[in-house]
Amino acid sequence: MVLLPYIIIGLGVSIGICSAAGYTGALLVVMLLVWFLAGFAAGLVLLVLFVGLVSLFADTEKGRTEPSRFYGAIVIYIMGLLTTLFRVRVTVRGMERIPAGRWLLVGNHRSAFDPIVTGWVLRRCGLVFISKPENLRIPAVGRILRAAGFLAIDRENDRAALRTILAAAELMKTDRASVGVYPEGTRNHGEGLLPFRNGAFKIAQKAGVPVVCAAVWGTENVLKRFPWRSTPVTLDFCGVMDADTVCRSKTQEIGEVIQEWITNSENT
Repeated sequence: MVLLPYIIIGLGVSIGICSAAGYTGALLVVMLLVWFLAGFAAGLVLLVLFVGLVSLFADTEKGRTEPSRFYGAIVIYIMGLLTTLFRVRVTVRGMERIPAGRWLLVGNHRSAFDPIVTGWVLRRCGLVFISKPENLRIPAVGRILRAAGFLAIDRENDRAALRTILAAAELMKTDRASVGVYPEGTRNHGEGLLPFRNGAFKIAQKAGVPVVCAAVWGTENVLKRFPWRSTPVTLDFCGVMDADTVCRSKTQEIGEVIQEWITNSENT
């Protein structure tokens, strides 16, 4: 339970202060709640300070070839914490389709919560994501993501993008991580799908791994509904293209199949 440490801190602060202050009656009830919330918030502040401190020691260069388990565990924990704090209720479909070994995860992109929710659901799979460079420049967080193996791709620079593709393929070929990427290239705030950047599928071709399609629905509503309502989100692993088919297909053909799977998932 990711909230347990903060609940314990909140209870400890609340009970300790209220006992020392000698509150009684209705005032005791009110102050127990007030100090519990204060202690809970203090626990979150301590987490932020911890993340900032350990980020100073993150080896961001080594993360490209040898993702750190320590920093990966921090990333997974924060994903679970955010999923819980923002009251995201995830329904998972098609988990049985995910193959053994390494694979490239692709899907639609509705919200910044897509990799958070997906990473938390697949927390035992050793999954890292390819992201926009600016996401990995976020103070402290960006350094931890890089050390955990997350990769940045500059789609405006073909040579830099190729380096990222090769690095991602190497992570899977050497069984260090599975890789997630969003072929739309950016969040889609409208209906349907944005045009795919089919070069993303070269990662799977170079690594010789299957492509797993993950369609996500509902993440675009999380910030709209928080904090008053929880948000139902569906994560559907709606199809898998085996490695042989990936390697003998054109990237455009792979993209067309993935788009069809995602569209069919939305309509079911």
